Amino acid sequence: MAFKPQRWLYWLIAFVSLLLGLIGVFLPVLPTTPFIILAMWAASKCSPRLAAWIESHPQLGPMIHSWQQNRAIPLFAKCLATIMMSLSLFILWYRGYGPWFLGIMLLIIGLLLAYIWSKPHR
Repeated sequence: MAFKPQRWLYWLIAFVSLLLGLIGVFLPVLPTTPFIILAMWAASKCSPRLAAWIESHPQLGPMIHSWQQNRAIPLFAKCLATIMMSLSLFILWYRGYGPWFLGIMLLIIGLLLAYIWSKPHR
């Protein structure tokens, strides 16, 4: 079965997201959960075998099941996202970025954090 260009794109998204998610397991500055959820979504569009592997993985599977069943984000992931986004904003301010840029970034980060914290964590 030949891959169509759209399937290649989904496969690329799944592979890169899975790779970033796995790197995020070891690097605290890179979030794992959103990348694994994105990888699962893309894999379900292009590779049932990869989607099944992610879903049945002992460490990654519970994140997927929690998201699929309850749209839940673990409390640790919420706290880490808040800390990392705040740190990013501080670094931008410290490096001297202008008020317009900082305002836009503050708005984006605020909206992302509002979404993350609006989800249950159990």
